[in-house]
Amino acid sequence: MLTWLESTAYSEWILVSSVGWPLMLCTHAVGLAIIVGIVFSVDLRLLGLYKTIPYSSLPRLLSFAWIGFWLNLITGFSLFMTQASTYIVSPPFLIKITLIALGTVNLYYTQKILRRDGDRWAEAQAVPKISMQLAVSSLVFWTIAVVTGRLIAYL
Repeated sequence: MLTWLESTAYSEWILVSSVGWPLMLCTHAVGLAIIVGIVFSVDLRLLGLYKTIPYSSLPRLLSFAWIGFWLNLITGFSLFMTQASTYIVSPPFLIKITLIALGTVNLYYTQKILRRDGDRWAEAQAVPKISMQLAVSSLVFWTIAVVTGRLIAYL
């Protein structure tokens, strides 16, 4: 199946056209900036920074992070298709994909908690410990995913 993915017309277009690879890579970078930028901002707010940003606005902000997620899912799979049989055995790629999965679950859960409890936190002027743990783990997941993503080309 992996060699079939590599031999599709779409995969060939990405590899041989003057537009395919740069378009996918640039769109992937934009998606990464969207999701990681927003997630880091929310995580830092949960850790006590940016106190002027109300907790009630964070779920809406995280909704925009999903745009970056979907951009990266589409472009990431498109890039994967070009060398699927190589990437599937690449330790940095496997680590990246694992951490993206963990980061995505973390994002979903964080958004769910914020929707449910964010207003109460503002009144109590305190963030539950679980939210701080989600923020720290999110920072770790996405940082390592970005670093290992860059390492795919070199290792």
